[in-house]
Amino acid sequence: MSYVPPHLRQSSAAGNSKPSKTTSETLDNDLKQSSSTTHYSSLQSRSSSSALSGFSNAAYRTSTGLPSSRALPVPEPVFEQWKPSERVFRMKPEQIEEVRLRLNVDVTVASDSQPAPAPIESFTDMCLHPGIMKDIAFHEYTRPTSIQAQAMPVALNGRDLLGCAETGSGKTAAFTIPMIQHCLAQLPIRRGDGPLALVLAPTRELAQQIEKEVKAFSRSLESFKTAIVVGGTNIAEQRSELRAGVNIVVATPGRFIDHLQQGNTFLSRISFVVLDEADRMLDMGFEPQIREVMRNLPKKHQTLLFSATMPVEIETLAQEYLTNPVQVKVGKVSSPTANVSQMLEKVSESEKIDRLLALLVDEASQAESSGHPQPLTIVFVERKTRCDEITEALVAQGLHAVALHGGRSQSEREAALRNFRSSTTNILVATDVASRGLDVTGVAHVVNLDLPKTMEDYVHRIGRTGRAGSTGQATSFYTDRDMFLVAHIRKAIADVESGNAVEFAMGKVARRKEREAAAAQREARFALSELSVLGQASINIEDKYRFIHAIPPFSCMARGLDLNYKMLIRKKISCGCGSDGGGRENTLSGGASVVSGGDSERSGGCGSGGSGGKNTPSSGANVVSGGDGERPGGCGDEKNDKGENSDSSGQ
Repeated sequence: MSYVPPHLRQSSAAGNSKPSKTTSETLDNDLKQSSSTTHYSSLQSRSSSSALSGFSNAAYRTSTGLPSSRALPVPEPVFEQWKPSERVFRMKPEQIEEVRLRLNVDVTVASDSQPAPAPIESFTDMCLHPGIMKDIAFHEYTRPTSIQAQAMPVALNGRDLLGCAETGSGKTAAFTIPMIQHCLAQLPIRRGDGPLALVLAPTRELAQQIEKEVKAFSRSLESFKTAIVVGGTNIAEQRSELRAGVNIVVATPGRFIDHLQQGNTFLSRISFVVLDEADRMLDMGFEPQIREVMRNLPKKHQTLLFSATMPVEIETLAQEYLTNPVQVKVGKVSSPTANVSQMLEKVSESEKIDRLLALLVDEASQAESSGHPQPLTIVFVERKTRCDEITEALVAQGLHAVALHGGRSQSEREAALRNFRSSTTNILVATDVASRGLDVTGVAHVVNLDLPKTMEDYVHRIGRTGRAGSTGQATSFYTDRDMFLVAHIRKAIADVESGNAVEFAMGKVARRKEREAAAAQREARFALSELSVLGQASINIEDKYRFIHAIPPFSCMARGLDLNYKMLIRKKISCGCGSDGGGRENTLSGGASVVSGGDSERSGGCGSGGSGGKNTPSSGANVVSGGDGERPGGCGDEKNDKGENSDSSGQ
């Protein structure tokens, strides 16, 4: 059944009585001549035709008015009755809770659902396929991490899962191993079939990382095929792989939709779906593509949703597409990990690069003198152009650095990550493209040359180090413009040190509110800096800005200003210079009256609109307007280039 995009569905339904020759139809003709057809016909006789039609994607779509182009019936997915070892099976409820407490795992299920399976602290007790166990031993994995110990039994049991754990906790293996186990239980794939399992990820780098993990745990399995479908690579090669038939597809949403529209693959056999870093996919605008895929899946499928954070948007998505899910949460998922030592250093914008060079050169010297390799370091910057600039500066100092950002080609990005992972290059300068999901073993130091805009992005950035139980270091340079975020970071550091880590609000809504509050603080600081030359003043605060955190008084306190406030201010300050009660149109030399006789919005001493008023801080001070207060103190009007007040004119 070819995928039909939403905007073409009405016309497709109208033309259903006259089907056209399609690519997928051609593929089906080839399938009829395939030797595997006989094999499938014998297998299909084991199942009732009604069951097949009940779960086939073609039957599901036909009911919505979409044309069917597949001639062969779709095999019914198999969900094996999984059972752990006898020792785990006989665990008592109090023993299960004791293990979860030790693993710092919180499990939530609906009141009308079956209890979640017990956590398993040994791969042997999970009763996995021998080939998978062989690969686990090959990679020297000894015991599951906390998220793996609880999430894997849930997934192996065929339950939908909402998994949430801090970065570096092993989430990828937690869904990869059960996914492979599920695929091995299905009927073999045929040429032209769609995949058995689908993983959607937000970025090319994360998709490549997931595919690498899938191959690591399926290396001993014969004829087990995996395809990666991402942008920036040759779509023709991807088409050939998909049409040949693969067990698992790891994809970014946009490129996967492209292949569905072209009829290169199908959703009809997918019975295992993973949405990894789902919060990031929503942030990047992939929600329409995710919903399009989820709506057209076969009715019988298992869904696993993994995320490093749990904003409201993720909970909404889970409620819509997960059936009675088991929610597995490990640790404080929306707060910095205690494994990372965080340091803040205030520097001016012009000094940042010099300070970074000094820091990394010093680290390189210490490593060389001690005979140890230089630690892997990720430097985060704000813009792509700055990323290249910093990389060139580091290389000029004799350091091994490489850039990673969205402006690089796919081959360049792959080469950068490959060199960084192999320690050929020990410094990676990156934008936020590397802040989520990127798992590189041995990253010891994260440097925020430019702080991000929100606490959520900060948590993800420093989460590139201190992964899987190791320790790491995070150094952040900041300027006055970053003070709002710095206050949150300091509080988070204090909470971690006290052992009372607090989760931060995450998601689009939370980030928007945080940006608005930060902008309000910056405007307040600017206004207060302008008022610092005025002398005694009284500041009114609108009630709608009283929710913003309190800030300490600034240098204007030393000037004797009577700041009657406890909250930040944003606008409509009833004193100051320029238009609208403290706007930025006029400079401090353009008037400084405070007391208005009428309208407080334009109570300043100088003319607006670029007039030639020449009030100094003394000549226009304490001007009392004689009329409506819009242009008080005898200042020149907008067309008078010679308006001028003396010390006595406005007293």
